[in-house]
Amino acid sequence: MTKDTNGPGPELIVLGRGEAGKPQAARFPAGHNDLVTKAAKAMNLTVCKAESPDVAELAKKLPTGRLYSTGRGFVPAVGRSLYDKLVEQLKLAGQPVPSEPDQPNGDQSGTAQAAPGLPTSWDDIAVGHLVIAHENAVEGWWEAIVLARDGDMLTLKWRDYPQQSNVLRHIGSVALLKPALANA
Repeated sequence: MTKDTNGPGPELIVLGRGEAGKPQAARFPAGHNDLVTKAAKAMNLTVCKAESPDVAELAKKLPTGRLYSTGRGFVPAVGRSLYDKLVEQLKLAGQPVPSEPDQPNGDQSGTAQAAPGLPTSWDDIAVGHLVIAHENAVEGWWEAIVLARDGDMLTLKWRDYPQQSNVLRHIGSVALLKPALANA
């Protein structure tokens, strides 16, 4: 076995979505590349390196993953905000990122493409898309997910307040997020 004279290298990050669709991510110490890669592949997760300073800083916020003697690994669930920031920084660093449900092949090119769940025009709005809708004069505008579309009428669920009742809005009364900027 050859000795690495440059040190163990950057930490490894394993991330992706679990069977329930929840984001999972963990950091693993450098030097266990083969074992971590094998365990990640068995769990259908992606392996990246915390090479850039921004990615390394986010990696510090991740829980430490575990490798078992059986060759399996454990990668806990993490918050959506941390996961999204990590994926964004990995894309900027040119690293591979996990495929999202609306992106079967993943976006590993680093180019600005339409973000999953963001319509490019009002005509494109469909079930599952994210839009901005006005709640009222006091509460203002909020992110909402399209649950149904009937002609020009949309049934929406507030993304950050799912316990609130669904709302009905005309398609012309919602705002769109610019897909290319959402990926930047």
